[in-house]
Amino acid sequence: MNKKIKTILVNPPFSMEDIVGETKSMKDVMNIIQPLGIAYIAAVLEKEGYYVKIAEGNFMNHTQIKEYIKNEKPDVVGITTTTPTFESVIKVGRDVKDIDKSIKVIIGGSHVTALPQEAIQENCFDIGVIGEGEITYLELIKAFEKSTNLKKVKGIIYKKEGKNIITKPREFIKDLDSIPFPARHLLPPLKDYHPTPASYRKLPLGVLMTSRGCPYQCTFCDRAIFGTSYRFRSAKNVVDEIEELINKYGAKELKFFDDTFTLNKKRLYEIFDLMKEKGIKIGWCCLTRTSNVTKEMLQKMKDAGCWQVLYGLESGDDRILQLLKKGTTVEQNEQAVKWAHEVGLSVRADFIMGTPGDTLESMKKTLNFAIRMNMDFAHFNKFTPYPGTELYKMLITKGYKFDFSKSCSQLDHSIIMYVPNDVDKEEYRKFIDNAYKKYYLRPKYLAKQVMNIRSFEDIKRYWAGFKAITGM
Repeated sequence: MNKKIKTILVNPPFSMEDIVGETKSMKDVMNIIQPLGIAYIAAVLEKEGYYVKIAEGNFMNHTQIKEYIKNEKPDVVGITTTTPTFESVIKVGRDVKDIDKSIKVIIGGSHVTALPQEAIQENCFDIGVIGEGEITYLELIKAFEKSTNLKKVKGIIYKKEGKNIITKPREFIKDLDSIPFPARHLLPPLKDYHPTPASYRKLPLGVLMTSRGCPYQCTFCDRAIFGTSYRFRSAKNVVDEIEELINKYGAKELKFFDDTFTLNKKRLYEIFDLMKEKGIKIGWCCLTRTSNVTKEMLQKMKDAGCWQVLYGLESGDDRILQLLKKGTTVEQNEQAVKWAHEVGLSVRADFIMGTPGDTLESMKKTLNFAIRMNMDFAHFNKFTPYPGTELYKMLITKGYKFDFSKSCSQLDHSIIMYVPNDVDKEEYRKFIDNAYKKYYLRPKYLAKQVMNIRSFEDIKRYWAGFKAITGM
């Protein structure tokens, strides 16, 4: 094994306080899952013979990570960063430089890709990876090893003589089957993770991604890393990973984390046929769009083990859906929810409250739509203008300024970064808090959930959700 370059990849700590803020009752519904991004990079490095370890911030605090890096004595530390975790990433970077200034610190992820110039400003960061990281990170390691010019590495931003240099864009990885499966053996066991109770029935839950890129143009979504070109893994490659998750890592249920798992109907059915051929019987859930399902498809999904579908419904007002460029209508959303219920699938839905153009009336319309649909789970997310999204760019051009140096978790309603015109900030905050209570504490909803209890695990999940909503 090549030990010339030694790498530690870090998933930064994001504590309960960072995630839920003042909303302590939400701690039991936090979604703690394996960080697939750095696990993919680790797998690519291992395949090439490099020494790599992962410091998993879901189970380590900053002091523990600093001590781990100090003991491992790496040449390079790579840190993944989202906008909410950026404050924590800065702390990790400073700790690394405090240990040894010669250690190269590379940051990557959605926040760096969206705001490369701003992200790299911190003195503790040497290089930022823009876009998909697997090939770029590997080329960086080889460049360090051979002392070659960083300008030859595509898809990075780095510092040179006080200036930030951005290299040519990195092409998207076309053959996703060529990427090895995530190096889950470098992470804590699946059983140690804590997915949100709304997303599973059995544990451990294995999470996987079978495609990259989204062709849709939703204004609230950041497509900077994977782009708009839809690329997908073959059915065989997907099923091979499913078998590994079950046989090697003990997964008892799966979640497909693709933006739109059902986008390629032919491949979807090939996956189902291959699972059946191999005798794979396991429950699973997925994310998709209401415009990409039919009742026939939902039935086939149910027959193949699917128990829940997550739709991004966003709003119950057609005017807002148009402003968001969602490409769906309220009628279409209603039909897809009904189809799922008719074939026996659980439905989970995401809504965004407080986007530009929203009013109290349109938000009430959304809440009333959700109540009418009586879905198993509904999330009423505060709107946050994340860098890289069309809405962020639009608001910046209008003179808005946003400080992402502090945590901005979705579960923390004490921090509101944007409020629509003509809506009072405190009234907006109370509306989001009360939306959950109005939805989940209805007799009709409670009765439905009691009827759906299948196991003691269900009771534990529902109790965690009840405590979160009521603030117990």
